[in-house]
Amino acid sequence: MSEFDKSYFARRAAEEAELALAAADPDAAETHRRLQRAYIERASVGERVTEAAEIIG
Repeated sequence: MSEFDKSYFARRAAEEAELALAAADPDAAETHRRLQRAYIERASVGERVTEAAEIIG
């Protein structure tokens, strides 16, 4: 994942946090917090190195 993508997801997470705090409806606030967590997860993933599985035979 590019640095641009990670910064986009981090920015969206911050926006969702603000929306959660501003929401008057508890259900809407919870939805914004769920979206925030999803964006944080996406922002934190980054490039992953995959290792080949060891074949036991």
